[in-house]
Amino acid sequence: MPISREYARSLLTDLTQSAMVPLDPDELLHMPGLRLHGHVFFGDIAVRCYKHKARWMYDERDIRRTGRALAELRLDLDDVVQIQLPPYRDAGACDPKDWDRVDWRRRLVSWMFAQARHKAQDGRPYEEWNDDWKRVGANGLPGDLTWDEFVAASVDRYSPNMAGTRPLELLTWSGKKWLLPRAYIALLDRWEQRENELIDRARVCSSCDAQGPYGAVWRTSTSSGYVTRCPPCSGATFRAYTGHLRGIQYDSRRRSSARADEYLCRLCQATQASGWDHCHEHGYVRGPLCGSCNTFEGKGHPHTFLQEEGSTLHLLQCRECLDRQTLPRRYHSAVARAHLEQTERHGRCRRQPYAREVDFVHGVYRFELYCCGTLAPWPKDVTVPETVVLVQAFVKAALAAQQGQMSPGATPGAG
Repeated sequence: MPISREYARSLLTDLTQSAMVPLDPDELLHMPGLRLHGHVFFGDIAVRCYKHKARWMYDERDIRRTGRALAELRLDLDDVVQIQLPPYRDAGACDPKDWDRVDWRRRLVSWMFAQARHKAQDGRPYEEWNDDWKRVGANGLPGDLTWDEFVAASVDRYSPNMAGTRPLELLTWSGKKWLLPRAYIALLDRWEQRENELIDRARVCSSCDAQGPYGAVWRTSTSSGYVTRCPPCSGATFRAYTGHLRGIQYDSRRRSSARADEYLCRLCQATQASGWDHCHEHGYVRGPLCGSCNTFEGKGHPHTFLQEEGSTLHLLQCRECLDRQTLPRRYHSAVARAHLEQTERHGRCRRQPYAREVDFVHGVYRFELYCCGTLAPWPKDVTVPETVVLVQAFVKAALAAQQGQMSPGATPGAG
């Protein structure tokens, strides 16, 4: 029987009240491994996620089996052994594949050093940053980080957990080494192996069995859940959108009768589309997008979205935006920010500053600009009329760049 995520969390909480392993039932709400492999882990138990009537749910039988197994799991809290933790490595020194492989020991080290770096750098100018936070102290933690600070950083909804369990509640420092219960270490080792197996299995194209890259790049959301399909198979299975709904309102009967999942995503051009994207200001259809690209456009940071190839031209698939040579209002401050970063400089410094929007009041976008050559940011205001001019220039530049790439006789904004 399918049950909601909220009921699944409540049921698991009730079933595991006597569990010896400290659990985080909120994982059933957050579903961190959903796109990677479609499961939520509690220890080495993988609970499958199901999509039912466009909502992610669970099977009640799975939750009850998981709850009983966790309640019966025994830990000898006196039987503790040393954890062999790997040395800390900066992101630049790591193989990119490492970030997508589950390694609970490396994750624990990452938590420690991330908090130490945050404490050392938060509120201090860039010129005072150093690598002192990388040195491990007598308490086993890096930098000046204390155990209470480390634990306090894990009290919110994004608190560190592994496989739906809370390792910091079992972790101890002997004065020379970090210790965990032997049975708990074995549990995490089994989880690590199991989750990596699921990740590898989910990377395989469902059509040709080719293995995709790490990071769920080939995974796309459909009405029944995530499907893995390589770009060639997607291209052979789904049609490229050619703009036949351009100028059509999203709520029109013509749009309602067209299935977006018959097309490739208009932005990434690599996965099956899952829905029709449209301009929320003018109501016109822009094209079919996969779930990831649609979320990126609707909820992602506008400044980041506009840096993606083809993003501006996609927004201009709205007929009124194209006719007015404008963009939806949520993107206006991002255009102003990009203009400031390209044109403003701190004195004679040639480095491009970082602009941060701090307020919008009385028709004025207010920014703070940061440059490593100065200790304090400096303010810069851009009025709404000035922003409108910048947006128009931005759109004209995008259309001109497209025109230069188009074949003779093609129509701007098409495709």
